[in-house]
Amino acid sequence: MRNRQSGMTFLGLLILVVVVGTWVYAGIRIVPMYLNYMKIANSFEKVKDEFDSNPGTTEAMIRNSIYRYFDVEMVDEKAFSYKDVKVRKSGGTFVVTAAYEDTRPFVSNIYFLTSFDKTIEIQAR
Repeated sequence: MRNRQSGMTFLGLLILVVVVGTWVYAGIRIVPMYLNYMKIANSFEKVKDEFDSNPGTTEAMIRNSIYRYFDVEMVDEKAFSYKDVKVRKSGGTFVVTAAYEDTRPFVSNIYFLTSFDKTIEIQAR
């Protein structure tokens, strides 16, 4: 009678663990960058909701509000600061933009580079 063996060899298991471990480690390095971007985007949406129906909005008011929301959301200042937000008036709207790149080390001299861009328009009355 023949014995049929089934299952995974130690080498196969080791390769599987290395591949899955690499993906998990990459996720651990990348997720904080996206969470920081989500904080910035959430702050921008709150600023838009605050000033869309507010007559007499000025650039200084928008910048102050962004500073407050960044402080409450605890946005990572190393990646992107409220000072880097661009606010310009275009016709009857304020265009508020956050465009930046963030890098995180992966292994040795290999880095992850992500580019983020969030723009909102606030009605200037």
